[in-house]
Amino acid sequence: MEVAALANQLRKTAVHIYGQDNSPAGGWGILEVLERQGPQTVPGIARIRALSRQNIQTLVNRLETRGLVALTANPAHKRSGLVHLTDAGRTLLAAVEEREANSLSGLLPQVPQAQLLPATRLLRRLRLVLSGTELPPDERIGRRPKPRRTPPRLQLAEDRKPAPATAEPPGEPEPSEPDESEFPVNLL
Repeated sequence: MEVAALANQLRKTAVHIYGQDNSPAGGWGILEVLERQGPQTVPGIARIRALSRQNIQTLVNRLETRGLVALTANPAHKRSGLVHLTDAGRTLLAAVEEREANSLSGLLPQVPQAQLLPATRLLRRLRLVLSGTELPPDERIGRRPKPRRTPPRLQLAEDRKPAPATAEPPGEPEPSEPDESEFPVNLL
C-alpha cells in the first residue's frame, strides 16, 4: 500500500514539475535516457525503461512531432532507426532538471544514506520478481513453492517467523551493485 501511495504522490509531484511544458507523460524518461546513454533504438529504450516497445514508439513519435528527438538511419539495423536527442530536447530537459532539483531538494536529506542502497536493492528485486525476470527465492534455491488456491496475503517482515538458514547454490552470482546512473537524484 505504501508503494502505491508513494507512486501516486510522485505522479502528483511530476504534474507540478513537468506539467508546465505540456510534454507527453513518460516523454521525460526517454529524453533522460537519450541524454545519459546517447542515441538508442526504440527497442533499446524500451529495455532500459522496462516498458513495451509499442509504448515507447508512441512516445517517441510524439516527441519527434514536437522536435525534441530525431530519428536517423541505423547502420546496424535497417528497420530500427536510432533516436537522437535534439538541441531543443536538450534545452527543455535542462530546464526541467533545474525545476526538479529545486522542487525535490528537500527529499534526499530525509533518506539516510545507509538506507538508500538497501532500499534500492529491495525495489529492484521486487520489480524483477514481478516482471518475471527473476525467480522468487524459494525457486532459486531449488524448492517449489506450494500452490495457493487463494491470493497470498502480504506479510510485513516483523510478522513473519524467521526462515531456516539455507545455503545459496554455489556459483550463483549476487545481484550487482546498482550503478549510480540507475538512480540519479532525479527520483521521478
